[in-house]
Amino acid sequence: MGPSDFDWSIRSEIYRVFAETGASPSLKQLASSFGASPEQITASLTVLYDAHQIAPMPDGSGVWMANPFSASETEYPVETPRLTCYANCAWDVLGVPAILGTDGWTRTRCQESGFPMEFGVRAGQLAGEGGVIHLVTPPRDAWFDIGFT
Repeated sequence: MGPSDFDWSIRSEIYRVFAETGASPSLKQLASSFGASPEQITASLTVLYDAHQIAPMPDGSGVWMANPFSASETEYPVETPRLTCYANCAWDVLGVPAILGTDGWTRTRCQESGFPMEFGVRAGQLAGEGGVIHLVTPPRDAWFDIGFT
């Protein structure tokens, strides 16, 4: 059985909070927003994880990832005109401005060589230094270990 209407509402709220604040909502915030118990929210996060929609914190304490957003500090800070948030990977750096409908920029480094890199979206167009985003894990296998991917 897939996500229920309640689960989809939880997912929408997670994305709304990320888009508004650049940070993940806490279990307490989600429970309060929906008049639900933390256990109900945790169960919903599990359903959403199983549907490859979000990834809960490994300890179950909240939301870790709602692609392209990361609740944890990563090597991929994304600066937008309104907020700074973290993306999960280089590919997600480009997803942040896409989902927010704005420009976004990162200053990071190549994960293999350590070479500094800057890229993102400016005036709605891909911009920055030339480079290649290398996906180590094929997208079809991403959810086998989303934290590694």
